Amino acid sequence: MNKLNFRLLFTCVVLLIFVSCAKKGCTDPLALNYNADATKDDDGCEYAPALVVPDDYIFTDADGNNTVSYDGQTARMDMLSEMVTYLKSANGSNPTPSTLDATTLLSMYDNSYTGWSDTNLIDNGKQLKSKTALNDAGIQAMFEGWMNDAAAASQDLTGSYLQAATGIEWTQMIEKGLMGACFASQMTSNYLAGISADDNTVAVDPAAGKYYTEMEHHWDEAYGYFTDAPDYPTNGTNRFWGKYANKSYLEDNIGSATEISLAFRTGRAAISAGDTDAAIVQVGIIETEVKQMVAGMALHYLNDVKSQIASGGTQSSINHSMSEALAFIFGIQFITDNPDMSSADVMALLNQIAPDVTGFSMDINEINQVIDQVAVAASLTDKKDDF
Repeated sequence: MNKLNFRLLFTCVVLLIFVSCAKKGCTDPLALNYNADATKDDDGCEYAPALVVPDDYIFTDADGNNTVSYDGQTARMDMLSEMVTYLKSANGSNPTPSTLDATTLLSMYDNSYTGWSDTNLIDNGKQLKSKTALNDAGIQAMFEGWMNDAAAASQDLTGSYLQAATGIEWTQMIEKGLMGACFASQMTSNYLAGISADDNTVAVDPAAGKYYTEMEHHWDEAYGYFTDAPDYPTNGTNRFWGKYANKSYLEDNIGSATEISLAFRTGRAAISAGDTDAAIVQVGIIETEVKQMVAGMALHYLNDVKSQIASGGTQSSINHSMSEALAFIFGIQFITDNPDMSSADVMALLNQIAPDVTGFSMDINEINQVIDQVAVAASLTDKKDDF
């Protein structure tokens, strides 16, 4: 056999051995059964079914049992609703303004109150205080101080709003403040921040009607601090974050209502499908959107103050809008995924804005500086004038 024929024969044998020894398997890294060692695709790749995201926040198990529960969050929203109604009863715009009782406000806060119009709130084991700022005693004391001050201010009310001589409006500081320190904080810094460590393999207690897993339940509780409506934003836009997220200046500019509700439904669908990684992606989306929602509200009221100053608005109206801005800025510190504005940064900014003895007196240039700080922290610089 000549050398040329031998080399040709040797090459053919080597190729035959290589082909016959090639390891078959799924070579698509996106497939569930991807085999990194496979050199030849066997046409057997398997893929996860496409995630089905429902239009409403409604989820059931394989037997049709409801797996959604956020009753405790709805109860706390009901408590704050009644507290706000009570606070507003002292506004000077009412025909007969009420005189507030500090003990009533404080007992509403820790739910030792027995006068709820919704009797289901009495002794139900839920409260706003323990859920404030992850149970931070200093922040809780701050709210209690505002409640005491509101009651004292109602003794000698002048003007349309329940305001201190300095211009601080207690109803706004308490309502919007708790929307941040309690509702947004629990949503992001508590439930969603810990979701990856939750169990998603077994139902908590089917015998007691708890057909949800720990992870499903904690995700639901986070959703319950955003809105109490499964069909949001068709419903659930009447109070707190569900209301403000749907405001045109938020929805049209950053899509707060649609983006947050979609992320919640998508994440919950992923959890129910056993795809924790996909749910974690939605956590990041919600954290960013909530931060921008809170900051967007602060920017809206700061811009409103600028407009009032430019048009010669009354000091009372300026105080009202600036109190709302102050309360929303206060809430930024309680949201996870906010490295650009720490609690110390927020409190320093609040001290910078704080009114003197006659009310808020910042000029437009000073307000613009605050707007810039808030916008940078929430990555909203390009939209800061649109809210």
